[in-house]
Amino acid sequence: MTFSSDFQQLLSAGAFTVAEAFCSTLVALAVGIPAAFFTANRRFWGRRFLLSLSSVPLCVPPLLIALGYVSFFGMSGTLNTVLMSSFSLERPPVSFLYSFAGIVVAQGFYNFPIVMSGVHDSWSALPRPQADAARLLGAGEFRVFRTVTFWQLLPSVVSSSMLVFLYSFFSFLIVLLFGRVGSSTLEVELFKAARASLDFSRAYKIAAIETSVALFVVFSYAFLARKSNSRGISFVSGTFRRGKIRAQEFPLAVAFFLLVALFFFAPLFSIAVSALTSSRGEFTLSVFARVFSMKGFFPSLVNTVFAALFTGICSTLVAFLYASLVRTVDSRGKSAVLSVLPMVPMALSSVVVGFFLTLAVRRGNPALLVVAQVFLGWPVAFRCIYAELSRLPQETVESALVFSSSPFVLVRKIYIPSSWRGIMSAAGFCFAISAGDATLPLVMAVPHFDTLSLFTYRLAGSYRYHESCACGIVLGGMCMAVFALSNWLKARGGTIRRSGAEE
Repeated sequence: MTFSSDFQQLLSAGAFTVAEAFCSTLVALAVGIPAAFFTANRRFWGRRFLLSLSSVPLCVPPLLIALGYVSFFGMSGTLNTVLMSSFSLERPPVSFLYSFAGIVVAQGFYNFPIVMSGVHDSWSALPRPQADAARLLGAGEFRVFRTVTFWQLLPSVVSSSMLVFLYSFFSFLIVLLFGRVGSSTLEVELFKAARASLDFSRAYKIAAIETSVALFVVFSYAFLARKSNSRGISFVSGTFRRGKIRAQEFPLAVAFFLLVALFFFAPLFSIAVSALTSSRGEFTLSVFARVFSMKGFFPSLVNTVFAALFTGICSTLVAFLYASLVRTVDSRGKSAVLSVLPMVPMALSSVVVGFFLTLAVRRGNPALLVVAQVFLGWPVAFRCIYAELSRLPQETVESALVFSSSPFVLVRKIYIPSSWRGIMSAAGFCFAISAGDATLPLVMAVPHFDTLSLFTYRLAGSYRYHESCACGIVLGGMCMAVFALSNWLKARGGTIRRSGAEE
């Protein structure tokens, strides 16, 4: 391959990567902002359930979302099967999945809960006097949103957009499964260069380009966040009374719920349908029986629990220690280095980390896999834990530092009880992220150490969709069980906090 053709191919892959990440972010914003509006300002049946979806992008592996879209929107999927039988069609009418549109739709709807969660929290705590004054002066609701509310929400919108952009920018499995021939992203090109063709020179170039773009996004967000914080925007407790959905808002609400039902819930539900039906469309449990009888299933399950458990514990420990350090020495967030450091791993993809680790050692091993997942996962844990520590009054910290005989007393009696809920959330998220990660195990290729997500991916790659969906349900059920356990432990946080205060 000549230099000009290689440069042109990389330029095309880079343009495609930025385009699909940007469009996916737009879709997530288009769905997430209306969701944030309804959950923050209106009361309706299912509101709390909708808010609970905020954890889906972190706890549901991208592989399951990809399987759900294949199962529902694929050529032989549920939707095409129903439409063909209902209207006597010879060809599947829905064929957008294996294209640029399929990638954008899947990633946009998969990540919209991130936007909903971030914007909802800010919208619920907005100061109301400015908007009320604009209404008294005759401004309509849309003008109030355009001139007042939007600018108050802009920091949370930018923060959510950055996360969605990076998640979409580093998307690997969805692009690998849905990308059409001739279109590829930098992440896929890096994997092909490093693992398929062993062209390490080209892999270095791709990794440098990809990481540079991601670092630019991360540092741009850090600059905007610090500039926004310096303006001193104040928020109030979201205790206002939420009203019912108004008549003029009803069409938007119907359109929103229909889109979410079609592009979010239907693919997830279709996974269960595919796992519980035979090729003839009959209800059966034989698919699970076939999966359980496969030689590599139970070893993969044990390996997944092992890696995810150690990743969750180590990520949470690293994040807690760093959050405690930041809360103690930089409670007002004046240090740019301390505030930016947790964002740096977000600018590195799983393929990049796996590529450089495999270059550093001749052969991957389970311990190295855990180290890589901890490096990529601890920023998520840090966000959970520091959000709890940041609510701690500064007077409490200063008093503990003065009267405590050791800094460990501050950690044991103040920081751990105060951040217990964040610690449990961090452990649950990091466990699920590790369990659902098929990219790092695929890139590092640890000998005799398949994980359940990698086992599921290989079943999907061999067109055994029923078995892959059944395996995906097992993976999702394991993540749900861990979250149920973490929520139960979070509920005990009040008891731990009270006992810590009594001591």
